[in-house]
Amino acid sequence: MGKSKSYSNDAMILLESMTQSILITTAELNSPGPFIVYVNKAFEKMTGWKREEIIGKSPRILQGPKTDLSIFYNLNETLTNGEVWEGKTINYKKDGTEFFMEWSIAPVFDENGRIDRLLAVQNDITENVHIENQLEKSRKRELKRVKEIEEANIKLHALTEKQKKTIDLFVKYVPESIVKKALSDTTEDIKEGVELEAALLFCDIRRFTLIAEKLSPTEVVRILNTYYSRMAEVINMHNGVITQFTGDEIFATFGAPNPIKDPEISSVYCAIEMINKLEKINSDLNDILPEKIIVGIGLNYGPIIAGNLGSDDRLTYAITGDAVNTAKRIESLTSDLPNSILINESVYEKTKDLVSTKPWGELSVKGKENKIMVYQII
Repeated sequence: MGKSKSYSNDAMILLESMTQSILITTAELNSPGPFIVYVNKAFEKMTGWKREEIIGKSPRILQGPKTDLSIFYNLNETLTNGEVWEGKTINYKKDGTEFFMEWSIAPVFDENGRIDRLLAVQNDITENVHIENQLEKSRKRELKRVKEIEEANIKLHALTEKQKKTIDLFVKYVPESIVKKALSDTTEDIKEGVELEAALLFCDIRRFTLIAEKLSPTEVVRILNTYYSRMAEVINMHNGVITQFTGDEIFATFGAPNPIKDPEISSVYCAIEMINKLEKINSDLNDILPEKIIVGIGLNYGPIIAGNLGSDDRLTYAITGDAVNTAKRIESLTSDLPNSILINESVYEKTKDLVSTKPWGELSVKGKENKIMVYQII
């Protein structure tokens, strides 16, 4: 394209047939120039300006309040260097409608190598910009949602850890199986009792009051903590549940609150292991014990009632029933038998082929009208 404002027919046919908007201006960039010398049909369709209306006017007629003029800061330098300038901003149609236009401006040189015209290829990218904006908004919403989820997960993790610590602390005071059962119960049935058949174990340290009198409070606590810890390991190993520590006495159940297979057998093997564990306990406490710890263990099997007893604001898991009282009475019979295990007839019948025993005969037990048959495990 030369300096003349008339172009060959082939060039005009090409420009007119293009679907992209074409705008040709004079080369003067400083106001009031440049001036439009040609637009094609695609330009008329895109802007609403007729060719006869726009020829001779400045392309600045397409600019408006939201046009970002800062994008033109390097226009002159780029074109002077013979390079193509590209830009994108809001422009305005003849009726004032906003649209996003993306365009490239290339210098057109004459035969002497001077810039004679400026040719701009323009595209209406409004729909693309709207899609990009929607995608950006969606991306920000998604990032916000992901952040909210992450924050919620952090809070949930912290809450879970706090609850775990609470439960871990709680099970130091209440058996874990009882805690789990309480968590699974509804408010309505948490105070309901349940009838079960269970083996019951009472273990008591003999002469502990006399031992404690010779020791400091700190030493007494050390003895009990060591004793309870070692015995608890044995009871847990045999699927027992420590229902209560009372002074130097341990009360454990086998089959409550959750049923287990052959609770009588578990309780007997547990009792034997508890007696064996005394050697380790006495060894660990040898530096402060004035005399060795000896115990007596009583076992019984029978029906019990298990449940949470108390008021609405304070509950205690308790095992009650005649079988409990009988187990305690059997344990009391061991007062003159160091490190002995006495069992009732129901436990004997279940375990007589597994352990050696000797009968004690029928004995009167406080609180019971009829005598009970008691056996000693050898």
